[in-house]
Amino acid sequence: MTITSGEASGLALLAAAVWGTSDFLGGMVTRKASPGIILLIAHGIGLLALLAILLVHPMGLPTLYTVKYGLIAGLAGGIGLLALYKALSLGSMGLVAALSGVITASVPVLVSFFSEGRPSLLKLAGFAVAIVAIWLIAYTPTAEVHPHGLWLAVLAGICFGILLVFLHIAGRDSVMWALTFSRVASVSCAGVLTLITLKTLRAHEPAEGPGIQWRVVLPLAAAAGLLDTLGNLLYTASSLAGRLDVAAVLSSLYPAGTILLAALVLKERATRNQTAGMALAMLAVAMISA
Repeated sequence: MTITSGEASGLALLAAAVWGTSDFLGGMVTRKASPGIILLIAHGIGLLALLAILLVHPMGLPTLYTVKYGLIAGLAGGIGLLALYKALSLGSMGLVAALSGVITASVPVLVSFFSEGRPSLLKLAGFAVAIVAIWLIAYTPTAEVHPHGLWLAVLAGICFGILLVFLHIAGRDSVMWALTFSRVASVSCAGVLTLITLKTLRAHEPAEGPGIQWRVVLPLAAAAGLLDTLGNLLYTASSLAGRLDVAAVLSSLYPAGTILLAALVLKERATRNQTAGMALAMLAVAMISA
């Protein structure tokens, strides 16, 4: 079935909504457990879901091409999520989401410029408007932010940009296998960090310290992982059906979802900048999808 450019843009926007929800849940639950444990649970559940789909609907053996680039994508994504979750737990969700979102969108745009050619002037203008929109939607200048959170947000954005590029490359042969091997890499990354974290905790924390509230952590982490996997699927399908830069920029509007949920759940008030950013985001969507 052929997917039109408009439908490809719709998939990217749906990926943004799903990712925004996943990041919000991940940021909330990371305040109750270490990022390594959360990522291990979240991506472990996502990996099990992908393996179940492949079991029910066999898709043949993966190519070495898909395995290699899928693993690279997963490693970058795993590091990026660890950095993002930790940054979100250190301070303002808004500024962290803004920095990571802008950088995430910029990396695939640069790659696409050289690999797929220059997009139309209208799309280029739309990319610029979208980047401004991401910043306005997510940035909250009055909030206190830990300095380490800013650097972690930059690292997360670079890693997510690499993830988007290599998911697009790996998915050319098989989207499901590409996503599966990306999850294998990110789960392995989380497993190593979890072992290091647990060893450190045993060495430094008192035995009577508070434990992890698993009844809260498990469902939130599982939901974050399943939503993140779904977002990856939607984005990859969009990037393969249309241009990499279009799919990447539209899906990188995910901070809007994070901020909207923060407003609804955490009762954070929308600022004038955020309202203007929402308007610019709609304008950017129209320009990029034209």
